[in-house]
Amino acid sequence: MNTAPAATGAFSQKLQEALNQGVLKRLPLTFLPFVNQQLHQWGYLFPNERQSVERLLVYVAALTASQSAALFRDVVELEDKMGVRHWDFSTNEQTIQNSSELARSPYFQEWRRAVQAVFDAADKAATESTAAQQASAHRVIMLEIPASLPLKQENVWRHWQGIGKPVSLAVDAGQKTDPLKSLLLGSPNQDARPSQGVLYAARQRSAAAHADIWVIDAGRELSDSLAAQPDFLTAAPSPVLLSYGRLDAYRQNFSHEMNSMRKDLADADAVFDRLRKVDVSPWCPPEVAEDPAVREFVRSLYLSGNGAVIFGNSFVEWASSEAFRRARPSVLAARFGVRSKPKPFTGVAVFDNPDQINPLPAVDDIEGSAIDAQMLALYVWLAANRYEEYRQSTVCVCIAASLAEAYVVAPPEFTLWQDAGPVSLDRLRKALGDWMMSTKS
Repeated sequence: MNTAPAATGAFSQKLQEALNQGVLKRLPLTFLPFVNQQLHQWGYLFPNERQSVERLLVYVAALTASQSAALFRDVVELEDKMGVRHWDFSTNEQTIQNSSELARSPYFQEWRRAVQAVFDAADKAATESTAAQQASAHRVIMLEIPASLPLKQENVWRHWQGIGKPVSLAVDAGQKTDPLKSLLLGSPNQDARPSQGVLYAARQRSAAAHADIWVIDAGRELSDSLAAQPDFLTAAPSPVLLSYGRLDAYRQNFSHEMNSMRKDLADADAVFDRLRKVDVSPWCPPEVAEDPAVREFVRSLYLSGNGAVIFGNSFVEWASSEAFRRARPSVLAARFGVRSKPKPFTGVAVFDNPDQINPLPAVDDIEGSAIDAQMLALYVWLAANRYEEYRQSTVCVCIAASLAEAYVVAPPEFTLWQDAGPVSLDRLRKALGDWMMSTKS
C-alpha cells in the first residue's frame, strides 16, 4: 500500500501537494512502514517530527524521476540483496516482524547508512529559515540528584571526565530548599509579580512552541507541586510534564498486558498492536490525557521495553533521550529518585512488573539509586549531545542536592564562569534565564 493515509492532524499545504502528486509511489519499500505510520499518526507528532517527514516528502516530490531514482538507488539495491519483496513485510506500520527481518540481514548496517543518507540529503536541501533559528537558539538542561540519594564528594562527577566544572552552591543549611523547583519557578515573592524562573524566561521567547519545555520526574513530589501552580499547564506554551509517580495507573495497566504476552514474535506483535490501539486516556493524569502527542509519547516509551515501566530513574533517562530525539526541546528539567531493589526471578530489564508477579514487598535501594542517578544524568547529557542543536549552544546543570554542588557544562560565554566562590540559587537561576533570552551569535 503506498497511497496517502488519512491523518488526525492537518497537513501543511506543501505536504498535501506532495501527497497529491503521488510522492509515496517514489519511496522504496522499506521507507513505507515509517512514512505511512507517521502520516497516520500526524496528529500525535511533535513539531520537530512533522518537520522531518515533511522535509523528506516535499524534497522527493520536487525531484525529477531520474533524480529520485538516484537518491534511492543505494537503498533499492540493498533491498534487492536482502530480498525484502519476498518477506511478509508490512508497509503500513513498523512491526517487530519487520524489524526482525531487517536486523537479521547481513546488509542491515549498510541499509541503515543508506537510509540516513537520504534523510541527510533532504535536510541539507531544506531552505526554511526556522532550521537555522532552532540551531542557534540557546538551550538549558537542568538535572537534579535529590538530597535523598547519598553521594560522595570525591567521585560524584568522575563519570563526566572533566567536560565541565563543579560549582559550589550557597544554600542555607538550616533551610529546606528544592533546587530544581526554585530554578524552574523562581523564588516566592510577596507582591505577586510573575515568577522569573527559567520557565518564565523560556515562555518569553518568540520561538517557544508546543513541546519546547519538558519537566520529567522520577517520583511525583516535584510534578505535583508544579501542576498545582496557577496556570502552569494552561499558559502557553504549556510544558510537557511527565511524572513516573503520576503515571502509576498507566504503568500498571500497561505492564499487566505485557505480562500476559507469550514470548514469541507473533504474539508480541498482537499484544503490541492491541496496546497501540487501546484508549489509554483513562489511565493518564490530566496533563497527559489532554495532550494527544504526549499521550502517544508515553505509549511508545512504554512499548520500547527499556525499563521505563519498572524503574523511575530509567523512565527519566529514556523519556529525556526520546524528548531530545523527537521534540528537540529548548528546556528540559529532570529529577531522579529512589527505586526499589530488583526482585529475584523477574525480567525487570524488559517488561515484567515485579510487583505483579512476585509477592515479596518492595524495598527501597537508596545506594543503588544514587549510583544509577549519577550515571543516568550523564547519559541524559550525552543523549542531547547527539544532535547539532545542543552541541554549541546548551548549558547543562546537574545538581547534587546532598552536597550543595552542581556540575556545569557550558560554552565559555556563559556568564556564571565569571563568578568566584559559592553561587546562590538566585544567581544560578538568573544566569540560566539570561542564557535563555540571548541567542547564539
